[in-house]
Amino acid sequence: MSEISTDWVWSMPTVGIPWCTCGPDPLTGLPKHPVTRPQLVQAVVDALGSLPETVTRQELMLINLRFWRFPVMTQANADALLRSVKAVTGEVPETFDVATAVAVLKHFSNTWPGEPAGDG
Repeated sequence: MSEISTDWVWSMPTVGIPWCTCGPDPLTGLPKHPVTRPQLVQAVVDALGSLPETVTRQELMLINLRFWRFPVMTQANADALLRSVKAVTGEVPETFDVATAVAVLKHFSNTWPGEPAGDG
């Protein structure tokens, strides 16, 4: 499995709900505390117990559930995560290298239109 370029995900605008409940920055209108790569890497470790070389689709869902503190994976959450997988990878692979999985989680966090589950 080759690593795909995901740099664009880290500079894309946040159009979904913000991660934190602090409100937008008054000057830029952007979230005060956007989701960061270190937060998402830590979410992988927290959910899986270590930082693996690859992440399965099932594990990606588990990480996302725990990171956003969703009680269950609803159809809306699953659909939004699938859209993020397709946006980042162009397909729906069985496994992802960790950098790609983290980029998918970042894309989801930048585009999720649902309700916030907790403070950042």
